[in-house]
Parts: sequence; structure tokens; C-alpha cells
Amino acid sequence: MPKDYIYCPAADGACPRTPQCLRAIAYRQLTATEAPAKPGPIRIVHPACVANATDGCEYYRDSTPVRFARGMTKLFDEIPHRLEADIRRRIMACFSCRSYYFQSRKGERLITPKEQQDIANVFRRAGLKAEPEFDNYVEETYW
Repeated sequence: MPKDYIYCPAADGACPRTPQCLRAIAYRQLTATEAPAKPGPIRIVHPACVANATDGCEYYRDSTPVRFARGMTKLFDEIPHRLEADIRRRIMACFSCRSYYFQSRKGERLITPKEQQDIANVFRRAGLKAEPEFDNYVEETYW
């Protein structure tokens, strides 16, 4: 679980999405376990947000595992050499910083579904028929 994760203390009756909400599940697990010797502060969704979440909660996080890609070492194998530099630059722009691109390329960082879609869009806009080929895929919780 990420550091400074926002938990949701909503009980099952307070919010209809509580059973599927990752924030609520994490909070229940946190409170069900034995208290640590030196407990620290946690961040939670304000109870007023839960009470007003009849149309949907902006903090809702689906607990269904998501398909992440890992590694992009084969991504440029089928791209014509004359297009490679431009496409590489555009794919780098799909990430919030250069280091994320390089970490993702080496498989040190997982590639989110949105980033995968952005990369596929770069391929389409460049007129490539091939779909991006990632090294492998993993199912993980999308915190």
C-alpha cells in the first residue's frame, strides 16, 4: 500500500460502494489487525464526504485487480528506423517524467492501463498497424 494512502471509514450501510471500494477495504483491514507498538497518523476521507456520496464518491477506488504492463524492451522492434526517434519522443511524453519512461522501459515500474492506451494512440497517430508489444503483463491492485 502506498505511503500516505487515503483510507475510508465508511460502514457498509453508509455507502453502497463500500464492499468494492479499496479505500474502505484497506481501512477495515487496518482496524481489524492488532495495533502496532507505535501507531502513526493516517489519512481518511472526511465522514461528510461519505454522507454526501449518493451520486458517487470522488475518492472511490475499485478493488478489482488491473492489468499492468511490465517492460518495453521490444516496443521499437517493428517500427521503421526513420520513425523511431519521433515515436520514442512521443512515447516519453506519455509519462509524467523522463525517469518514469526509463524505469517503465526496463520493467522497474509498472505501466498503467492509461499509459498503455496513450502509447497505443501514439502508434495509431503515426500510422502504424502494429499494436505496442510490452514484455509481459501482471495483474495488480491499482492503489
